[in-house]
Amino acid sequence: MNGADLLIQKLADAGVTACFANPGTSEMQLVAALDKEPRIRAVLGLFEGVVTGAADGFGRMTDTPALTLLHLGPGYANGIANLHNASRARVPVPTPYTSTLQTLNPTPSNVAGPTPYTLERCKPNTLECCEN
Repeated sequence: MNGADLLIQKLADAGVTACFANPGTSEMQLVAALDKEPRIRAVLGLFEGVVTGAADGFGRMTDTPALTLLHLGPGYANGIANLHNASRARVPVPTPYTSTLQTLNPTPSNVAGPTPYTLERCKPNTLECCEN
């Protein structure tokens, strides 16, 4: 048993019966663990916004938590508006996501600090980014 198997088993024990997923290659351990767990039904979605919206809707209709499986941090970012809505409605949508090392950038944007393209580096009240 590996960490993915244990995570999926514990989620099933906690009452999760559905996983809405848009996985990538870095989530294959979790996909394999879902395949082994008969108590959780995996539903594939083609976009993270669809996946998170479906999980939110499922949770609201069944009054049970619905797991989402998204591809890395950017996949999480694609679905964050629906996760925010679920959070505001107090709908439990557990969303584990993996992260990979970005070898070309010493401070990956999904880990730390503003990058030249984030709003923290832009001029006040505009989306025009500063030169420095």
